[in-house]
Amino acid sequence: MLTGHASEREGTAAVFETKLEAEQAAKKFNCTGAHRMGSKWMPCLTHQTHENNNDHDDHVHHHHD
Repeated sequence: MLTGHASEREGTAAVFETKLEAEQAAKKFNCTGAHRMGSKWMPCLTHQTHENNNDHDDHVHHHHD
């Protein structure tokens, strides 16, 4: 199940319930792996990598728990 925030242009979820879902989505974010963000999972091994690999002009920003 996808939750959370998405890229406005592509509608790609950036926050997932499981590590596996985040790892599978990582290729859409030009990275590999997944990292924990609060009780959820995000693509890329680190949050910094996730942020660096995405165009912030079309990314809905999320709040960190």
